[in-house]
Amino acid sequence: MRQGLHDLVALLRCGRLATGLPGAVIFARRMLGPLTRAYEDVVAPIVERTISDLDERVQVDCALRAMSAKIGLAMLSYARLTGCEQRVEVAALAGAVTRLYDDLIDGVAQPSLGERLSDIFNARPFRAYSDLECLLFELVGAIRQRVRPLPGGTVDIALNALHEYQCMSRLQRDEEVPLAVLEKVCQGKGAMANLTLCCLIKPGIKGIERELVMALGETLQKLDDYMDVQYDNRNGVVTLVSLGVVTLRDIALRMCVHRDGLVAQYGRPAARPYCGIIFFLLLKSAVGRRLPTIGRMVGRLAEWSSTLAFLTRGPDAVTATRSHWEEP
Repeated sequence: MRQGLHDLVALLRCGRLATGLPGAVIFARRMLGPLTRAYEDVVAPIVERTISDLDERVQVDCALRAMSAKIGLAMLSYARLTGCEQRVEVAALAGAVTRLYDDLIDGVAQPSLGERLSDIFNARPFRAYSDLECLLFELVGAIRQRVRPLPGGTVDIALNALHEYQCMSRLQRDEEVPLAVLEKVCQGKGAMANLTLCCLIKPGIKGIERELVMALGETLQKLDDYMDVQYDNRNGVVTLVSLGVVTLRDIALRMCVHRDGLVAQYGRPAARPYCGIIFFLLLKSAVGRRLPTIGRMVGRLAEWSSTLAFLTRGPDAVTATRSHWEEP
């Protein structure tokens, strides 16, 4: 009860973020249709071509569709914030890659997986040991065809740094992981994930803007951990949230600081709807944790409508079995 009250107070302190909520809703309604069509045109055919088992294909499609909408909408919101081109196909692909990649790292225990996946990100010859790895390879290739970053460009540098942190994130399954290490992993992967996604929209982010994007990514990672804390607890994943080191109040206060940075960097009119998206995520997180019945109702609505897929976490893309992942 007390923690729920603290969460409510945290939301009330974010009133300036909430002013952008109407604009964020209008933007989301306008862009979810194109994102859904881009998924059907670009992502779905690759899933169908690479995943041979029908049941697995259905599961993977459901998982990738939800994250494609969620991450894609965030990327397109950033494009609007910065005045960049709305790369809808890139956003849809990047959302799918994010979910598949995360689930591969979290769900597969192969010692060689991290090194082999780095071959994909560095455009080196890659040998897939499963349909899912083949799917990741083709999705990343589809992004490269559309973005074509220069060798050594910001996207590649950020992506490789992200991969290092993601591989380190396996330490989160160790209950004895030192707090300093846990902070480094959680903050590092959040910062580099957001930088990577933003660089797909606006290559060559530098200076204060780069620092702002990375700082926002760190806080978004904490918010993601807050939303998934029950899931992480069930799966033995340790986070700053599960340890009680970070609360929604901490996250909300940091978002208010980021709001000031966004206004200073991009101007109040441009920042307002982007901050509205942030407030929506805070509100959704608080409702999901403190009003679980409403959270479950929203989840069911999202299952019935592909347009509302971004409201739910979606199923895991990877259900690993020992035989399925055995290396030759």
